[in-house]
Amino acid sequence: MTGRPIPARAPRPPAELALPVLLVLTGAALLRATVRSDVYLRYVKEGLWPYLVASGVLLVLLGLAGTGAEVARRLRQPVLRRDASGRGYWHDPSDGHAQAHGGHGSGDGHGSGGGHGHGHGGAPRVAWLLAVPALTLLFVAPPALGSYTASRDGAGARVERSVYEELADGPTTPMALEEFIGRSAYDSMALRGRKIRLLGFVTAGESPGTWHLNRLKVGCCAGDARTLRVEMRGARAPGEDVWVEVTGVWRPGDVDPDRPVPAMDVGELKLVAKPRNPYQDAPPAGD
Repeated sequence: MTGRPIPARAPRPPAELALPVLLVLTGAALLRATVRSDVYLRYVKEGLWPYLVASGVLLVLLGLAGTGAEVARRLRQPVLRRDASGRGYWHDPSDGHAQAHGGHGSGDGHGSGGGHGHGHGGAPRVAWLLAVPALTLLFVAPPALGSYTASRDGAGARVERSVYEELADGPTTPMALEEFIGRSAYDSMALRGRKIRLLGFVTAGESPGTWHLNRLKVGCCAGDARTLRVEMRGARAPGEDVWVEVTGVWRPGDVDPDRPVPAMDVGELKLVAKPRNPYQDAPPAGD
C-alpha cells in the first residue's frame, strides 16, 4: 500500500449530530405550533406569532446546514479496511490513498490517534435529553393553563385603576372579567342593578355554595400568567375547568383593590366552547 500516512482513529461518535438534530426538532416544533395552528396560543400571547415563525424557520435551516456539514465530514473520514492477507489499513476516501498499519490498525482503531475516539461524546449525549420538550410539542402538545393554576393563587390579581367609559343601555352588558373586577373596586355605582354577562372557566369556591369564574391573563407567556377571579353565588358549579357564560348582577360588598375578588349573583348560566385564545380577556360575544 502507498500514500500519505493516515493516523488510525475511530469514527466520530453519533452524538456529534446532537446539536443540529436538536435545532431541527426545535424549529419543527415551533412551526408545528404556529403555522396553520393555534397551539402556540396555549403558551404565549398572540403578538409573538411572527417572531416564533421566523425563529422556527431559522432553527430548521441552521439544523439542516449543520447536519449536512456533519454528514459530509463523516463521508471524508478514513475507513478501516483489510487487504487480502487480513492486515488492516486506513483508506482515505478524500484522496483514494491508504496506509497499512500492522499491529496498530488491525481493527481496534487504537493507533497513534486512538485517543481521538474517546471522551468526546459525553456532553453531546446528555444534550439529547433536550429533544424531549421538542418532541413533546411536536406530538403531544400540552394544554393551556387552567383550573390547577388558578386554584393555586390565594386571591385575584391586582387590577389597576382605569378611566371607564359609560356603559351602554341594554338589558345585558357583556363585559371582560378584568373590567368587571376593576369597576367593582373603583366604579361600583355603574354596576348596581345592571345585568352583566361574563366569560371564564370554573374552579371550586372557598365556601359552600360558591365557585369561581376565572380568566388567566398573560403579559408575555404562560409563565407570567395572573388570575382574574369572580366569586359566583346562587347557582351550582358546572365542574372544574368548564367554560361558561354567566349572566348576573354584581353583589355589593367591599373589594380590596390589591386582592380583588368581587361577587356576582348568578341569574343565567350557559356552557360554551373554550375560546380560541384562552388568555385574551375579551367580553363574551353578543347574542
